[in-house]
Amino acid sequence: MKKHCLLAIAIATMPLMAQAEITTATLYPSHAELTWEQSANVTFGPGTVEIEGLPVSLQDQSLQVAFEGGAGSQVRQVQISRVEQAEFVAGETRRIRDELSAVTLRIQEQEDSIRAWNQQVTLMSKAAESPHELSASELNDMAAALKNTTQSALSEIRTIRSKMTADIALRDRLIRELSQVKQGAMATKKVLVRYLAPKNGELQVKLRFQTSEAGWRSEYSARLKTELEGEVGGEVTLEHLAVVQQSTGTDWEGVELRLATTNARRGTSMPPLYSWVVSPEPPQAYRSSKLSAPMADMQAEMLTGSAAVVERQSTFTQSYRVPLPVDIPSDKSGQRLTVAEHQIPVKVATWTAPVMDTTGYLHATGTFQSEAPIPAGRLTLYRDGQSVGESQLPQLTDGEELTLGFGVDEGIRVAMVNELERTGEEGVFKSENVQRRQNRFEITNHHPKAVQVRIFDRLPVSQKDILTVKPLEISEPVERDVDDKKGVLAWNREVPAGQTVNVKSGFEIRVPEGTALPRL
Repeated sequence: MKKHCLLAIAIATMPLMAQAEITTATLYPSHAELTWEQSANVTFGPGTVEIEGLPVSLQDQSLQVAFEGGAGSQVRQVQISRVEQAEFVAGETRRIRDELSAVTLRIQEQEDSIRAWNQQVTLMSKAAESPHELSASELNDMAAALKNTTQSALSEIRTIRSKMTADIALRDRLIRELSQVKQGAMATKKVLVRYLAPKNGELQVKLRFQTSEAGWRSEYSARLKTELEGEVGGEVTLEHLAVVQQSTGTDWEGVELRLATTNARRGTSMPPLYSWVVSPEPPQAYRSSKLSAPMADMQAEMLTGSAAVVERQSTFTQSYRVPLPVDIPSDKSGQRLTVAEHQIPVKVATWTAPVMDTTGYLHATGTFQSEAPIPAGRLTLYRDGQSVGESQLPQLTDGEELTLGFGVDEGIRVAMVNELERTGEEGVFKSENVQRRQNRFEITNHHPKAVQVRIFDRLPVSQKDILTVKPLEISEPVERDVDDKKGVLAWNREVPAGQTVNVKSGFEIRVPEGTALPRL
């Protein structure tokens, strides 16, 4: 009796080995939360479940362990340890070799069966070649038997080959894994879960933890159709792609995947706000060249311009659920998955700023509508099926206006004609230095249809009381201070096919005598 008791105690205290596999993953831009599951047979009383092969990037403080099934089983203690390379290689090599040996044996048995069936077909064929002296009815019976036997043999061979395909693929994968383990082995982590079970049985061990070696980012493609049958304007198809990457050291197979938009790199609270203490600076002499810098900044600003299911956990958090399980290998390359497609009706127009560049650029403007906001990301642009380049898509929320540029419009020709350029001194009682400039912009449409054109210009903006700016001839109607940028003008015109539209813009600058005019 004492021996049996000691044996039972020894069995209960031995760790139950379990090789965990990832089943679900929630990826964030900065990290990932993974769930690994494994079934284990537990014995009555205290015991230990040992789970190996976990990524070394497992963040210990984030680990949560739970049991499913095995009613009443309790987690008593969780211990995490690091398994160094040599130990990992030995254990993983044994496991892979055992699996490889089993699948190789199955393939050999299947090959033997195929040879046996082929031999039967060969024997039947030889028997048919020497029928001796047989009556017509006997020949018919022999032909029917040969046909049935051959068909049955060939059917069995096809069935065996079908089973062999999966086993051969498994064998090849195990050979690759064995090579990878030997050549590129890495340290792993092991988890010991000490439990207390009310009875013998099977339960599911769930490990949930975070790792920094997995994440995702958004990429987009925007495809513009400039002509729609029976409709005015165009349409942009905005495809949202998730670039998923993980380097945990273990390939993910058949994983349920969620993509969350929360980014831990942006912090958890607002940075501290301190008092803003200012002090006066000594006066500086006015220099006309200072005006050119804001003008350059203004110019640059003017030119810069199978789907997943959306899950909304709360008002402040959203995620996407990929509807089907996915495979994600452990490497540095990104796997691209389709998150969603958004159809956006747009107004299409050619934009140009002739004072800087007489090129016309095609732009599409519409309203983004979606259940959830989308993050910023790299954008690839296509116009009527042709690639036109790349840009950056800003973060968008429902109801926001979106404007995208789709490259040069070769059918629009823009010319700038300087009608007036005069600089000199004026005044009877009070002399001033004056500069006047008047430009005319000629927009010619070489398309077979009318085109909407948006022309931009800018007037100088004074930052000193001694310098005054006055507009000269400005074509109406015109938008002023476009996008709240002082001095920026815009004209919207429809240019008929084969015709030219003119727009005028001019200004006058005055400074007191003895003060230099700005360089424009």
